[in-house]
Amino acid sequence: MKSKQKLSIVIPVFNEQDLLETMVTNLIGILEEIEAEPDILLVDDGSTDATPETIARLCSDRNVITAVTLSRNFGKEAAIHAGIARASGDCVLVMDADLQHPPSLIPEMMAAWQKGALVVEAVKLEPVRTGLVNRLGAVLFYRLYRRLSGLEITNHSDFKLLDRSVADLYLQMKEKHRFFRGLVHWMGLDAVQLTFAAGPSYARSSRWSIFGLIKYALNNISSFTTLPLQVITFMGVGVVLLGAVLGVWTLGDKLLGQSAEGFTTINLLLIILGGAIMTSLGILGHYIGKIYEEVKDRPDYIVKPAMKDREGDGP
Repeated sequence: MKSKQKLSIVIPVFNEQDLLETMVTNLIGILEEIEAEPDILLVDDGSTDATPETIARLCSDRNVITAVTLSRNFGKEAAIHAGIARASGDCVLVMDADLQHPPSLIPEMMAAWQKGALVVEAVKLEPVRTGLVNRLGAVLFYRLYRRLSGLEITNHSDFKLLDRSVADLYLQMKEKHRFFRGLVHWMGLDAVQLTFAAGPSYARSSRWSIFGLIKYALNNISSFTTLPLQVITFMGVGVVLLGAVLGVWTLGDKLLGQSAEGFTTINLLLIILGGAIMTSLGILGHYIGKIYEEVKDRPDYIVKPAMKDREGDGP
């Protein structure tokens, strides 16, 4: 008799005490309809509420659930990495814990994988109805990402099913600043796309601050393109050309015996040069900072060691 295929499900969790149990209950109900051996990994990304206790209770109630506890909050990308690194299934599914990603789509994703798809991507039908600033920020991010990296991931999500071979390829990438959906798309593998409507809980207020979203967007864009560095060259050429125009204009006034508006010209030139230099230094600093993070070679997450009973140990 042929053994069941094993499906590993990686769920990054951060402060989801209100939704986690409902989400897992819904997920288990769907998995019972699938001819596959489930392996659920709940990756606690340093939660500060009652989420760890909820995870512990779920693990004790169901032997198909495993807890992976990070020592602190390392971010969602690190939590996804930690989960995939510990997944042992024939395929690996990544989904959110906040009911945004509907478990009801999993049977269809599994069917596509069983037909030979290496990657099955769930794409949102429409942008999520959050605040105006977040919506505009998302539109700007996807447009910049597409133009600078050449990769189209508009409305893509982390709700993906990967074949074991693809999961292994993902783990071979050693970079520290990961962007899961971007890296999977960057591989260029043929993918089956399924659409879904985001769950109602996704409309709740985002935990991300504006500064956090900007930082996240800059890191993800710069991880896939060096075009901003090339922009510095064009910026320098533009400043040189502008300086040449101003020089010719000033020299012409001098030869014609007209008094040049030196104060205005100098101020304008200083502002242009100063802005160009500071912008260039900022771009260079961002990339140098990423190089600094990479060469330190620190792990992008740390799993909290299990507590040990040392009672009776010798000196």
